[in-house]
Amino acid sequence: MKRYIKYIIPLIVVLIISLGIITTLNLLNKDNTIEENYISYIEPSTTTSINTNMFYVDLKGAVKKPGVYKVKQGTIVNELIELAGGLTKNAYTDNINLSKKLTEETVIFVYTVSEIKKMNTTTTTTNPVIYDSYIQETTTNISDNTKLVNINTASINELTSLTGIGESKALAIVAYRTKTPFKSIEELKNISGIGDSLYAKIKDNITV
Repeated sequence: MKRYIKYIIPLIVVLIISLGIITTLNLLNKDNTIEENYISYIEPSTTTSINTNMFYVDLKGAVKKPGVYKVKQGTIVNELIELAGGLTKNAYTDNINLSKKLTEETVIFVYTVSEIKKMNTTTTTTNPVIYDSYIQETTTNISDNTKLVNINTASINELTSLTGIGESKALAIVAYRTKTPFKSIEELKNISGIGDSLYAKIKDNITV
């Protein structure tokens, strides 16, 4: 019997070590399972929170990377332009409120200096529908019956006759309608710098 003891003791030691290793591995796997379950529990709420604060806006014109961008609430026009790589050298921004906060589905169009000059000239162009007929100072665009300013056809002088509309906002109105004519006077609020308060002051004096 004594001669077997020297074999039994090492075998017991090996069994104890093996049991210790198995127990440790089980504990580690259990901790990982708990952590994975915790992550899978909190991730949906985190994702939902981020998505509800994000929306899309469309940036066009004289920027280095025009396109549709996903931005967070509180983003201003200038930050959007920075996301697009900045302005091109010939960009015109006097008609844009760079500090204005963006809203969902906003469309920002940055014109070039040459485009603005072309829209503000009285010289006949190759596209008279967009430029010449819209800009000529001699054109009468106020209805004889209602005396309302037609924002789709009014000249720069007529637009600046409206309360709160200076030359830069008048140019912005012209720039907007060259791309898409106004379908309603409420669309005027789509233009940077024309908010609810200014719109309320002029809505009774304009038409489409």
